[in-house]
Amino acid sequence: MKPGLPKKTFLAACVLLASGFVTASGGVMMQGFYWDVPGNGTWYNTMKEKAYGLRYMLGGAGIDRIWFPPVSKGASGGYSMGYDPYDYYDLGQYDQKGTVKTRFGSQAELRAAIAEFKKLGVLSMADIVLNHRSNAEKKEVNPRTGGETWTDFSSVASGKMNWHWDSFHPNSYCGGDESAYGGYLDVCHRSGRAYNDFKEWLNWLKDPANAGFTGGWRYDYVKGYPAWVNKDMNAATGGLMGVGEYWDRSMPLLDRWASEAGSSVLDFPLYYTLRDVLNDTSGGGWLPDLFDPAKGFASKWDARSVTFVGNHDTDEIFADKMMAYAFILTYKGYPCLYWKDYFDYGLAAGGGAGQGEGNGIKRLVWAREKLAAGGPNIQILKSDDGDWISYGSYGYSAESPGYIVVINDSPSAWKGGTVNTGNAYLKNKVLKAYAWSSAKSGQNYQPANQFCDGGGNVQVWAPPRGYAVYSADGITLKQ
Repeated sequence: MKPGLPKKTFLAACVLLASGFVTASGGVMMQGFYWDVPGNGTWYNTMKEKAYGLRYMLGGAGIDRIWFPPVSKGASGGYSMGYDPYDYYDLGQYDQKGTVKTRFGSQAELRAAIAEFKKLGVLSMADIVLNHRSNAEKKEVNPRTGGETWTDFSSVASGKMNWHWDSFHPNSYCGGDESAYGGYLDVCHRSGRAYNDFKEWLNWLKDPANAGFTGGWRYDYVKGYPAWVNKDMNAATGGLMGVGEYWDRSMPLLDRWASEAGSSVLDFPLYYTLRDVLNDTSGGGWLPDLFDPAKGFASKWDARSVTFVGNHDTDEIFADKMMAYAFILTYKGYPCLYWKDYFDYGLAAGGGAGQGEGNGIKRLVWAREKLAAGGPNIQILKSDDGDWISYGSYGYSAESPGYIVVINDSPSAWKGGTVNTGNAYLKNKVLKAYAWSSAKSGQNYQPANQFCDGGGNVQVWAPPRGYAVYSADGITLKQ
């Protein structure tokens, strides 16, 4: 245990590691898809092929959880990204909507991909759409309105969740809930069969004979229905992790939802703060905003924050994105990588269009796992300068001694200076930059080693539009 690290903090971290909320394999999740992945029914095979490399990115470090796309047959068949659910129990084994496979593959291929990740110790999380349903093939009379509605799902090939009008709004019991989405049928969780059917379906998805999801649920569009639904679904499936897509910058709204739903939440406030700061390539952004608990959920409630830099809906950080990854991978919260950034944009090992040739995501994931035991315990070191910030993770042992991070927003100059760390594992040590990057040509080179004295004083520096992660010299970094 780190000298100065409170015993209760250390024990709480151990509980999180043991529970699967954040695991010892690095505490990093990957979104395993993006919008409009190849629509030839082979995506699950692609995910399976990449599993080993994702679990073992660098020096034994890698992801501990993979987020799968919605797995059910959608109304648009082989073209569907899964957010227009039609037959929940059709995972690519029934011939309907013009296809047997979903856009991503067959049920057998889904099971095989999940099994491969499980073999490597990686949990699989399913994307779950509870708010709406699409494309019933029969009309029926809705007694509430007296009109005909397309709400008869009795023809689904699986024969399950074959709902009628009373499972949607409006019905005899309820006129509506928090929100409807587009023109889709708005599911009612207070009457009809939906509420109990969803519980049964999620437990069915857990069974490896059907799918094998044991890494929890990413809940789509949670603004559209009551938070207690998510809380009940988590409980009904054995307390698996839930992550809500509450797409809003409002901290009070996210805080309330996370409390009522008993779930984590995608950190949209931090995402938008990162976007606003980093996309100002003149250096005019205010980096200390990243620490502000009013502008990032990770700083307010880190145990419930899932941080991200981009996803299938939001990919708006276009300038020097590695700075954003440096932050989420060394700061509080549970970071989620984006498939396109890692594979398509060249950020796994650094580089990519306009990003320079830095060490990349792999090195940062290694630093989080190896140097901070997969769960950084953060001390803010510099937060009064708009151009550069510094913070560190306390250490846990000589093998996981923690680190000091510097992020520099200046478009042209190296930034840094003397900071004072309370991390005993770094005092009286030579500190080495294990990860660094700069988007500026000719500036992307490793910062010089620095000595941290017995009082915790040390100079740390980062290149322009870049970062550096320092720790005690002598730690082996295996490729």
